[in-house]
Amino acid sequence: MNTNGGFLNFLEDSSPIGSQVAKKMEDLIFEDPSSSIIKARVFAEEIISQVFKHEDIEVFQPLSLYDKISLLSKEGYFERDVQRSFDIIRLAGNKAAHDGQFNDITEAFKLHKEMYKIGVWFYEVYSLELQLKIPLYEIPQIKPKENIEDIVRKQIGELIGLVNFNQLDPNSSIVRADIPEAKINENIIQTPTNIFTKDLQRDQSYLLRELSRLKDSSQEAIENASQFSTFKDYMHVDRKIQLDLERILSSKDSNMGNLILLCGSVGDGKSHLLAYLKEKRPDLIKNFTIYNDATESFSPNKDSMETLEEILSNFSDEKIDTSAEKIILAINMGVLHNFIYRNHTKYTYDKLKMFIVKSELFSNNITASFSLGNFDLLSFGDYHSYELTVNGPTSKFYSSLIDKVFRSSTSNPFYLALKEDEDRHINTIVHENYKFMQNSFVQQQIVQLIIQSIVIKKLVISARAFLNFLADILIPDDVVNKKLLNEFEVFDQSLPNLLFNRRERSAILEAVNQLDPINYRSVYTDQLAVNLNTLSNWKPIINAYIQDEVSKKWLDPIITDNNLINHSFNMFFEFFIRLNYLVNKEFSPAINNSSYKDYLNNLYFFNIGDLSHIRNVYEEIKATIFKWKGSPKRDYVYLNNPSEKFRLSQKLNLSPTLEHLPKRDEEAIDTFKSSIVLGYKNGGNSYNIYLEIDYPLYQLIRKVQNGYRPNKKDTEDGIKFVEFIEKIFKFGDKKNEILVHFSQDNRFYNVKRDDFGAFVFERE
Repeated sequence: MNTNGGFLNFLEDSSPIGSQVAKKMEDLIFEDPSSSIIKARVFAEEIISQVFKHEDIEVFQPLSLYDKISLLSKEGYFERDVQRSFDIIRLAGNKAAHDGQFNDITEAFKLHKEMYKIGVWFYEVYSLELQLKIPLYEIPQIKPKENIEDIVRKQIGELIGLVNFNQLDPNSSIVRADIPEAKINENIIQTPTNIFTKDLQRDQSYLLRELSRLKDSSQEAIENASQFSTFKDYMHVDRKIQLDLERILSSKDSNMGNLILLCGSVGDGKSHLLAYLKEKRPDLIKNFTIYNDATESFSPNKDSMETLEEILSNFSDEKIDTSAEKIILAINMGVLHNFIYRNHTKYTYDKLKMFIVKSELFSNNITASFSLGNFDLLSFGDYHSYELTVNGPTSKFYSSLIDKVFRSSTSNPFYLALKEDEDRHINTIVHENYKFMQNSFVQQQIVQLIIQSIVIKKLVISARAFLNFLADILIPDDVVNKKLLNEFEVFDQSLPNLLFNRRERSAILEAVNQLDPINYRSVYTDQLAVNLNTLSNWKPIINAYIQDEVSKKWLDPIITDNNLINHSFNMFFEFFIRLNYLVNKEFSPAINNSSYKDYLNNLYFFNIGDLSHIRNVYEEIKATIFKWKGSPKRDYVYLNNPSEKFRLSQKLNLSPTLEHLPKRDEEAIDTFKSSIVLGYKNGGNSYNIYLEIDYPLYQLIRKVQNGYRPNKKDTEDGIKFVEFIEKIFKFGDKKNEILVHFSQDNRFYNVKRDDFGAFVFERE
């Protein structure tokens, strides 16, 4: 059979009426879009009727198209993508049938593509002979014989992304419908006064070009301690570690030798900081030699430790008193640890080792910066990218980066790109997402999700990783003219869904996916689901929940018809929950994780030494120890497993110590211990035991407090807590008294020493 000559011509055998209606629909697109849309609905009704016949489905009363789609979806006759196509056609058909002014050629274009999807599905499932090669989808073309006016050609050109309308060749079989991603001209954008340059073709997006700079694949992502581009200069945000380093450099004696150690790990911003100093503060480092990769050998015959010995020879015990050399050394903490505890041959480094020991860099204490004699040290690991406050965490760093990208300012190249695209009538979902992110509350929510990812998943999120994350939630895989997207495609490509649905793209998005608000049950979400399923008019609900104007437009097509079915309703509901989380100030607190909030509050109080709040945590941990191991009576804790014939327990009195805690009075702190650290002392003995609690352990502890019984996996995950309990048991009284419990008949016996040191066995 010939597959050419008509839209969905491959359906002529399996659905001849459907094929004829499809051809008529395509013929009417340019002449009468409203009639074309109605024909699309007729096509959907015909295909549905064919499915009922093929599946021998009997109905005993007339069913609407809505009812038929709902029945087939619930019974599993088609998947969510096919159902979505039917729903899109049904909703648009309702508009065209009931609104005399509805005559949108954009909708006709969208339905044309959805009809193709349905046609391919129907042919593959119900055709008796699958011998045809189904043609690829093609956008409907203006036919020469129709002699369409230039104004119509211009309208279609704008729709499919072309601005040079002469490109719209009537004889062409395929018309480009994408928005090309322009290449960045690095030779033009070089100075602060020329940070945004108009050098693209008329159909290319400036905003997409500028946002592409945020990606890891961009040239701007390459960190080089010797280069600091104009773009990086604009995006630079001052951090406390930078200000502390500048302070140290400003205080140095020009005649004295000096070694400044920048200690951290890969990707923490050392290269960016050094490049910034070279570009912006050359006066501070003019006398210093900088080593950004201290493990790179100068000779193939030397390993990393030998290379370090060569670099640091003037700071050995033998030379340091007479050396005037000045070095800034960026070094991995593990490499530094290995170096100072290495047995050196040519020189010794006891003074450097003593400096590192005094700095407490490798202890549980905070070492943001430390200076002594010829040595200075800054630890990137103790300078956090967020702050702890009494009202919860904040992040000046991430908030400032967001402000750089989204603030409405003529000094902002991203904003200038948006305005330039608007002037040229270029609009994609990327532009919509950008404007959505200009909402200050949305920005706050994004920052809070990033902080949660750091705390819960222990991520290290550099400026570069964060900027790439912004690109990921702004730019979908395929960027096309916004008018070509149906309502469900808008949902798919909008920021709320890109934020929570792209876990495979990065470690950040994988962590954020696990914080998806649709995973949290609450009275708030349950009530919303009930309202949407029972109320006939959704407009008051949407207006009550959503105040953001950009995202309201995304929901407009749904407001007009609330009869969404199964998969389509679920997709809308998930999108609506995510959207509420980002824009509704009352909604997000109602579904937040209370244990996370409590953990960060307690973390703040421990880092400032607030005794009134610290007391509560010590009480919680004490209660958890007794619940974890079990307790026969007050102050006694079991020593053996419940499976044994009888249970042994000892009296355990816990004595907290607070000597390891700092005393601070700042309202916001950005150098702090990232775990809660509790200390216990053993009576008059000199040694203490410490318990370090990160968020996953805190969450488990909270569950145990609420009656949860830990299983084998919990014991493995909470190994630090199990080991702590074993250590703390040494503080117990089992050497003087043991309580024996026979659980079968609930008998208790005491085994204890009398006044003469002999053991006495008596029943309680």
